[in-house]
Amino acid sequence: MTTNDQSIEAEPASRGEKSRAAHFLWIGGIAFAFVFTFLIWLFGPLLDRFVLGPDQGPAWYYWQLPSPDSVAQFIVWSFYLAHQFVVWFTIYWAQKNLITQKTNPTTSLTKYNWAMVVINVLFVSLHLIQTQIWFDGLAQDVPIWTSQGSVIVMLVLILVIENPRRGLFLGKRVGKPFTARVSGLVRRIHMYPIAWALVYTFWFHPMFYDPQLLTGFFYMFLLFTQMTVAYTSVHVDKRWVITVEGFVGVHALVVAVFNTLDHGSTDMWAMFLSGFVFMWVFTYMYALNVKREVKVLVTLLYFAFLTWIYLPTPFGYGRDISYLFRLEMLWIPIILYLLAAIFAGIAFVYLKATKTDKP
Repeated sequence: MTTNDQSIEAEPASRGEKSRAAHFLWIGGIAFAFVFTFLIWLFGPLLDRFVLGPDQGPAWYYWQLPSPDSVAQFIVWSFYLAHQFVVWFTIYWAQKNLITQKTNPTTSLTKYNWAMVVINVLFVSLHLIQTQIWFDGLAQDVPIWTSQGSVIVMLVLILVIENPRRGLFLGKRVGKPFTARVSGLVRRIHMYPIAWALVYTFWFHPMFYDPQLLTGFFYMFLLFTQMTVAYTSVHVDKRWVITVEGFVGVHALVVAVFNTLDHGSTDMWAMFLSGFVFMWVFTYMYALNVKREVKVLVTLLYFAFLTWIYLPTPFGYGRDISYLFRLEMLWIPIILYLLAAIFAGIAFVYLKATKTDKP
């Protein structure tokens, strides 16, 4: 998430402590991501006692039990809803009680930050325990596209929010419907839909030790860290923002590779990797203050990578050239840019209809 343009009162602390507190919390969140991902892997073999059903294709979620247990599902839904509403309430409480003035984000910590630490550590631990006892996540009751879609919502909202700061494509800021007021509106309300996307996706999956899920949970912990450091300078740090945006490509690559290995699919990794790297090269990179020559070099390396994918062996990977003509490397960017335009358009129309688009 990226925070709104307001800051909030921080907990009392010395000058030195205040200047480092947010940074230390961020480091702690990253350390937690590594440690808890390791714990999922460590306890993973204990889940081998659960027998999973056969894979039924791309629309099927594999990590669920063949026969759902009503008690288990009641528990996982109870934990999810508790986590979701506590997070939403904390966001609401912070916006109503802690926001003081329109200034830069604080370098110290607030009651909101400490509350999010407690909430997320508690519910992450509960999810690990719940998985070890009952296994199933929300996936037993809802389709797989809901989890995938929630992550897309997050990425699209960030595109809208970041347009004034880094542009949408090649560093160019897009005008209507991507106006400053549209970005401001999305910035003010983004914490609620993104909090839903994170918490829902987190409880959708069981904490299993398959590499696809391990990279997914590691990514979730990074995103929880971003949610936890809201209202601080770390939360809006350009390098950190593009890191949490771009890591989805790493997770997607791992999922695609293992699907290819397990099911002999059509090398979907090329589409996912080239698509998400496209977003980094043509959008995310422009948030950074790097020389024009560096940007040109990175862009050329991207096209060299694409060339290698479609070149016949032994000079390249040898991917079927028909996928190049289908422009598979553009499928993910087109989806993200198109949805960003739709979301921005809805916000633009709302501001016009409610006459809140005037100074």
